[in-house]
Amino acid sequence: MIGLVSVNYKNAPVEVREKLYLNENDIVNISNKYLENDIVDGVYIISTCNRTEIYFENYFVNISESKIIHKVISILANFKKYIESISPYAEVKKNIEVINHIFCLASGLESMLIGEYQIVDQIKKSYNLSKENKFLSSNLDRLLQKSLNASKHVRSNTKIDKGAVSVSYAAVEKVNTYFKNKNIFISCIGLGETGQLTLQYLVKKNFKNITLMNRTLSKSKDLSEKFNVNFSKIGNLTSFIEKSDLVIFSTSNNNKLLKEDNLTDIVKKRDKDLLIIDLSVPTNVSRAVGSINGINLVNIDNLKDEVNKNYKKRKDEIVLAKRLIDKLVHDFSHWLNSKRKSNNNDRLKNLVDKKIDKTLQIFFMNNKVKLKTFKDLDMLKNKLSKIYVELISNKLKI
Repeated sequence: MIGLVSVNYKNAPVEVREKLYLNENDIVNISNKYLENDIVDGVYIISTCNRTEIYFENYFVNISESKIIHKVISILANFKKYIESISPYAEVKKNIEVINHIFCLASGLESMLIGEYQIVDQIKKSYNLSKENKFLSSNLDRLLQKSLNASKHVRSNTKIDKGAVSVSYAAVEKVNTYFKNKNIFISCIGLGETGQLTLQYLVKKNFKNITLMNRTLSKSKDLSEKFNVNFSKIGNLTSFIEKSDLVIFSTSNNNKLLKEDNLTDIVKKRDKDLLIIDLSVPTNVSRAVGSINGINLVNIDNLKDEVNKNYKKRKDEIVLAKRLIDKLVHDFSHWLNSKRKSNNNDRLKNLVDKKIDKTLQIFFMNNKVKLKTFKDLDMLKNKLSKIYVELISNKLKI
């Protein structure tokens, strides 16, 4: 079975997703736990602001699928010390449903902003991590490669990704609507993938008065030179919030960088409203900050209006994309079933050979027959093995 447990923006709020988010070290550690528990032969995990998904494959016929899925979820819960039930937020898929899901995911059909390309880079990054650490089974490896091929095919034959679309783009669109003045003072905290995309879109929209802050000062300096904007030390965050019109957080920090008590005194010194956009998972800004007068807090879930507009524009493209994906899913599923049948027959024959060999040895020993006197022993074993495999292959589901 190839299985999937997915906690994503469609079925889990950001408060749940952030608690189950897995960074690269987490992915390595929890993947090892899955493999050490002998419930899977391969595992692939991708964790972003919108989803944490665990793909797995196993060959064990003596463990029910429901038990395997329960174990996958419980290991995640224990690893993240999540005391509530994950099940209400977990989407579970098996076999062809998993194939369809990863093909749609890579093609941008499962993204909050339909057609966005950022997910492709995220899949590749997680794939390289899993490949490097030898977490993938051969079938999962091929599935991921084929999902990237599907993405290329869909994007080449539809308009699903025409125009810049991502969570970062939706945030900048909101900024562009909120502020008519392009000379507002902007502070961007965090310069990972999402942070850099946000910066690019801001510059394209002609916002110039931007200051970059990041844990690595050299990265801030390099990007400030590239985009002709300013940079500062992350330690100056408070003083920059005092004079900013807009603050955008997009870091991977597990701790809240901004809480209600941090802003109480700052707001008293300000004579203008402040827009804070938090694109981080886990969130960097406490939800309570949004209740302070003069502050408008926007997080990822608040961007769904932009997402819905984008979805309507691309509805026709989704229909065409799914039609293309259906064909690719069928082809991969056919290949996988053929390979499994061949592998099952090989495994069965090996088991039968061992059983026949042991049985013959006992027979010859009990009847005091010397093995060397039986010239056609190998021929007999092969013939018996072939007959046995043919008989049970027609009666048993393997």
